[in-house]
Amino acid sequence: MTGSTTYDVRFYRGGQNWPMNPFMFQGAGQVAIEPDFVTVHGCSHRSFRFSKREQHRLRMADIINVRVEGEDVIFDVLGVEQAQVHEREVGFSAGSREAAQRLAATLPTRRTARFEVEYAERNVFHDRIDYWSPSTPVIWCLLVANIGIFFLMWFARQGHTAFNAQSLLAWGAGQDAVRRSIQLVYWGSNVGRLTLGGQWWRLFTSMFLHGSLLHLAFNMFALWQVGRLVERIFGSLRFSGLYLLAGLAGSLASVLWNPHVNSVGASGAIFGIIGGLLAFIGRQNSGVPPTVVSDLRGSILPFLLFNLSAGFLYPHTDNAAHIGGLAGGWLAGHLLARSLHVPGQNKAS
Repeated sequence: MTGSTTYDVRFYRGGQNWPMNPFMFQGAGQVAIEPDFVTVHGCSHRSFRFSKREQHRLRMADIINVRVEGEDVIFDVLGVEQAQVHEREVGFSAGSREAAQRLAATLPTRRTARFEVEYAERNVFHDRIDYWSPSTPVIWCLLVANIGIFFLMWFARQGHTAFNAQSLLAWGAGQDAVRRSIQLVYWGSNVGRLTLGGQWWRLFTSMFLHGSLLHLAFNMFALWQVGRLVERIFGSLRFSGLYLLAGLAGSLASVLWNPHVNSVGASGAIFGIIGGLLAFIGRQNSGVPPTVVSDLRGSILPFLLFNLSAGFLYPHTDNAAHIGGLAGGWLAGHLLARSLHVPGQNKAS
């Protein structure tokens, strides 16, 4: 293409940690920069159909709010739909920070006033949590503990019950499920007659046990997604307290609501750290700028609504632990919250 510079990029379908694009591109692609146009080439993935190579030509005059986030380049494209001006966000990875900076330098520098405010507030927030908590050691410890205990239990079943295809034929899948349940009790699950009978330590140990690989995977993914941010907001020591108090509140609510259930899992603690986050961002002078508060509420509330609703519909979900953990985490969040304001920094946000 005459008079153009082409960059190899990678497109994503969107998500919390990836730049999105409105063209449904996914995988390797290219961006061609011309004097008056930007052409994006990519492969669109369509449900139940073969992928299709496409290209879209964007006018330079319509590109605004260009920003670089690590290796990613993101910008907005002005458009008109039903007589109203709207903006579409286009993003992709340039492969390196240097390539992203070079590509962004070829794009227009015009920014809207609203974007300037929101962009500045998000940068201030990231500067603040970088200052107070640049790393998340507790999350790594929790992941190792939960995953490690699950596989220790699996190895124990291998050694003591010969858990393989032959034993399944001999005992039956139902009998094996009973053995799994007994093993959970032995390792410290939250069972009403034992917990309320004086073995209160089960409120704690049950937080690190999981009944299946799918149960473990779902909880660890949720913990990884939300826990890293919450640890950086509260700090590692306060986050440890939040996780512990929320988990205990979830376990206590579970055993009081239904003492006949053999309850295990980290979900009560996970709901609790979400409750703690909601408490933190709702405080006056928390140091979390309004734009970030709006972003977090917009992502957290649909998650809570969906999972709590699903808990009432799916009979095997321990919603008492979820609600108890959420309430306990919200209270603990108020007790353990700190200010994110950095000494000497402007406190206007």
